[in-house]
Amino acid sequence: MQSCLALIPEDIERVYLAYSGGLDSSVLLHLLVNHRPAFNLVPWHINHGLLAAAGKMQDFCVTQAARYDLKLRLDHLELDDVDSNIEAEARRQRYALFESCIAHNECLLTAHHADDQAETFLLNALRGSGSAGLRGIARRRQLGQGLLLRPLLEYSRAQLEDYANQHELAWCNDPSNRVNRFDRNYLRNQVIPSISARWPHYQVALATTSRLQAETQTLLDEIAQQDFSALAQPGDSSDPILDLDGLLALSVARRKNLLRFWVARAGLASIPGARLDELVRQLLAKPDAMPSISLPGYSIRLYDRRLFLVRDDELRSCSGVFAFDQNPVIEIEPCNIRISRSQLFEQLQIDDDRQSLSIRFRTGEDTAGDRHRLKRLFQKKRVPPWRRDSTPLVYLDDELRGLLR
Repeated sequence: MQSCLALIPEDIERVYLAYSGGLDSSVLLHLLVNHRPAFNLVPWHINHGLLAAAGKMQDFCVTQAARYDLKLRLDHLELDDVDSNIEAEARRQRYALFESCIAHNECLLTAHHADDQAETFLLNALRGSGSAGLRGIARRRQLGQGLLLRPLLEYSRAQLEDYANQHELAWCNDPSNRVNRFDRNYLRNQVIPSISARWPHYQVALATTSRLQAETQTLLDEIAQQDFSALAQPGDSSDPILDLDGLLALSVARRKNLLRFWVARAGLASIPGARLDELVRQLLAKPDAMPSISLPGYSIRLYDRRLFLVRDDELRSCSGVFAFDQNPVIEIEPCNIRISRSQLFEQLQIDDDRQSLSIRFRTGEDTAGDRHRLKRLFQKKRVPPWRRDSTPLVYLDDELRGLLR
């Protein structure tokens, strides 16, 4: 089993071990200690504070780290025990903490094993996941500036128990593993024993399927990258825009594949299957329609034959009049604007003859002439409707002269 540690690259200087004190992480800690590594080994315990036994588990981890003459890193998370999806939230916060702390030439090891891989496959299948979910737990991936490694994925829990008993290891049983209100525990305690009785080698079969799904997803990502390169356009935000006509020229399957890739590339929450189907239908709306699909933290919007990713924090409006009469530089923090008088005249391509110069924003009190001029300017500059209230307007001697873009 020691050979599994060959997964750790030679240039790694510090290895963090996600250490719960349970069987799996206790075995991996023992393997690491007896590996006599050249790297700095740091067991890392995160106390979620959800269980009455959380304090005892923390104390156990502190004692075991001291026994191995290691310094334990200890963190606490604040979680809401009534959250209906507490498992997902605990995982999200845990990995967000890991990602923010792992540096270059460092890695995090978790003790996921073959049983975990099988459970993850079944859970994702029951949730209706596609190949991205069915590829299961990755053995290696980037985490922040470093790496996330799972060296025990090829070993079953039974093999880990044999190793622990052979080396007389102590570990702490997490009482929450018996609470069947958590989906993974229900699967582990109620469903998998029946599967195992009928198909003793189910772990091997599901691991094979996961590997095949990983290969399938790699191919899908390669196709999506080609389509993205052909159809993506730069936008005003950091998120590229997709050309609608090019998207509609693809098959429905490739449209969906590209849309998933586009969203994942932006680091946003994935689109559920039903919402993705709805979005694909809305892409066929009349040319003057502007459909949108709202999702957690963002929306996907159609305007001017282009598809936009619009993050919730981009939906803002600005107000006020900002004159350069007394200020050589104007700063408008809500709209991330900082511009000097000379820069603005350079953009206008006219001379500065000490005219009255100001930046303003659209209001409901604009004159009919300004509203008409603004509509034509917004259309000419292809400014989407949701960005118009935060688009700076340039006034020279109280006359609208253009947009600050």
